[in-house]
Amino acid sequence: MIGDVSHLPFSRAEGERLRGQAEADGIRPKHTSPWSLLSTKPPEIELLEPRNYDPENPASIRLRRMAGRPILKVPIRLPEVDPRGISSATSFECWKKACDSKIGVAGYYYSFKGQGRVACHSHLEARLLHFFEMCPLVVEIRTQYPQWDREDFREYCLSGARYPEPRLRTIDFMLTLMLPGIPYYVYHGVSAKPSGKLDEPRVVTRHQNEADGLWEWGGTHEPMSELTVSPQEARNYDRMLAAMEQAEPEDIVALSTSAATLAQKLRTTKAQGSMDRILSMVGRRQQWSFNETYRIFAIAFFLGHLRWNHREKFDPTGPLCLVW
Repeated sequence: MIGDVSHLPFSRAEGERLRGQAEADGIRPKHTSPWSLLSTKPPEIELLEPRNYDPENPASIRLRRMAGRPILKVPIRLPEVDPRGISSATSFECWKKACDSKIGVAGYYYSFKGQGRVACHSHLEARLLHFFEMCPLVVEIRTQYPQWDREDFREYCLSGARYPEPRLRTIDFMLTLMLPGIPYYVYHGVSAKPSGKLDEPRVVTRHQNEADGLWEWGGTHEPMSELTVSPQEARNYDRMLAAMEQAEPEDIVALSTSAATLAQKLRTTKAQGSMDRILSMVGRRQQWSFNETYRIFAIAFFLGHLRWNHREKFDPTGPLCLVW
């Protein structure tokens, strides 16, 4: 029979007592495993059910507050034109090119839901673009969407005069949403603006004009800022999109079943370790190569089968921080 040695120096019990005393005195932080997902709980916000969308209220949609776990249905089938007669993403051209930007750092970005290159006039717009790409409620993205006064435009057309370019306003994003329980597409305009400028009278007036113009044909409107999507969340999305390797729509459709399977396997796996280790183990059982597994993993996020805890980095050498 082994005797009790907890009272002896250098025993495990003695180490626990010393560690507890150091933590109580504030000398040593509380120990957490590098693979644990313990984190401070964020403040709760009121969530909006998609079914609570009010067709009589142009501000009833706030994408970050939408509740539920929708799955993006593929292939995405869109009408040739929207209710205003503007072409869908397959043939849509941004009305203002990236070179038209006078303030922000502009550029062209590949968009899965924009079906090709889209123009962003600032880094903030690019950050929001990554969020929209990975939001399963969004089925189509069009940037620099034209908005003008219909009657005014009609008068110019009838007179044969050219419509003045300053009057041709554009909205940063026109999103096509498929909300669960809503049997039709909802067209949602988003204006990107730094948070410090949102309360400026000129900006407030512009956003109100945009919302009024969209509401004329049933569209909704929402301003967003750099506070909408954190830099780390944007970087995580960027890495997920890179793992998708500019997949064609046919590739996403072909791998959609595998993405659902992978999500289910990750939910039930007992594997531990880094993201690389867990994905390689799960993928090997499905006879997928390492690169194939990562591509399917990214598509699972794109379709909404998986969600990432964006308080943690999307790092292959770090823990697998999924939110169930």
